[in-house]
Amino acid sequence: MQPDSFLQSLPADADVPPAVRQLHSLSGDYAGRCSVIRGRGRLTALALRFGGFPPAADDIPVRVRINRSGNAWQWVRDFKGHSTRSQLTFDHDADCVCERLGVLTLWLTPEINAGRLLIHIRRLNILGVRCPDILLPRSSTVEWQGEEGHFCFDVSADMPGLGPLIRYRGWLAPLRAQTCPY
Repeated sequence: MQPDSFLQSLPADADVPPAVRQLHSLSGDYAGRCSVIRGRGRLTALALRFGGFPPAADDIPVRVRINRSGNAWQWVRDFKGHSTRSQLTFDHDADCVCERLGVLTLWLTPEINAGRLLIHIRRLNILGVRCPDILLPRSSTVEWQGEEGHFCFDVSADMPGLGPLIRYRGWLAPLRAQTCPY
């Protein structure tokens, strides 16, 4: 059984922090806390609705359920009752992660830098139509292992001409995780 698409996209010898490797290797349930900041404006609200992103909130409970089905990984994030679902696969042709969020499809490229997993947006389709590169959102997404051993995340995206779209950051700890299959 292979790890999720993010670990498949990285070199085999990448120095991935243990909490990040665990979350990206195993099906399971995770819980923690997070804060959500949404950008302003009608176009921003529409873009966030397309992806099913959560409303703004400060220091709320968050749960994540990760399940594998064949070569796809299903992520269900529960932001205090608001569910955001995505499906992740490894796109062999593009050599990157493909994530489907509502009517959005993102192609993502991860990299390890100074003990952190950085995730960059490489391409975006909306309702199957490719977004021009000039309008491609910019991501400053980072995942790392916190001092207490938790999986920590800071997910954000800005769009040229619109400014900040969304930022959610916090931490997760495993509630239940399967044993590592490899």
